[in-house]
Amino acid sequence: MIGRGLVLALVGALVLTGCAATGGGDGIERYVGQNREAAEVNTELAAGYMREGQIKIAVEKIRRAIDYDEGYGPAHHVHALLMNRLGEEKKAREAFERAVRLEPDNADLANNYGGFLCSQGDFKRAQAMFKRAYEDPLYETPAFALLNSGRCYQSAGDSARALEQFRRALDKDARQREALLGLAESLFATGKVQEAAEAMRRYESRHRHTAESLATAIAIDKATGDRQALKNHRLILRGRFPDSPEAKAIEQGGSR
Repeated sequence: MIGRGLVLALVGALVLTGCAATGGGDGIERYVGQNREAAEVNTELAAGYMREGQIKIAVEKIRRAIDYDEGYGPAHHVHALLMNRLGEEKKAREAFERAVRLEPDNADLANNYGGFLCSQGDFKRAQAMFKRAYEDPLYETPAFALLNSGRCYQSAGDSARALEQFRRALDKDARQREALLGLAESLFATGKVQEAAEAMRRYESRHRHTAESLATAIAIDKATGDRQALKNHRLILRGRFPDSPEAKAIEQGGSR
């Protein structure tokens, strides 16, 4: 499945490309136009059902959309997201590949396919897809693709490149919670512990802690020797997330 912090862009998959003419022309044109319109409607319905968690109905609708028009790219995009949700990795990859062939300039699609490829350990191709998205001058959310790129570099064990991408994401959108957390994690992983502590303070000034972010803060506190911050973060973790794996690790003397 898509890894932690990777941002999917479902809405972008549903930008309609327009219908073929349904009035005038010969009968074939009217038939093609009606099929495209039916594919669009069923794709929209499938996406709506997926958002509501009604996966079985969503799958039925997206299959119907593809039956109406196999050349409609957004249908294959939504199909890929559904198959990924169901853990059908082979089918998801095939659907993504078909969607990319049909819509090579769809940045949301490139971002989503990059997330899928990263989850499969195909890091090189994933980064190529993310780059296609964040370098698109018309893409409205390049910070999401940069964030995903950073998370993917983290998954590949490349903290230095992850750090670079998180910084670029924050340059695009300084409010990004996951990018701020990723920045702190990557600074810590590259040995820049004081900068990591500063990044964590930026995170705390803008966002409410999660168990995961508290675990990162505690690791940073230990590295910097800030006993008061360490005490405070441990208290918050135990008080707010007592049953979390991070809190249990602290109770057992774990480092995270």
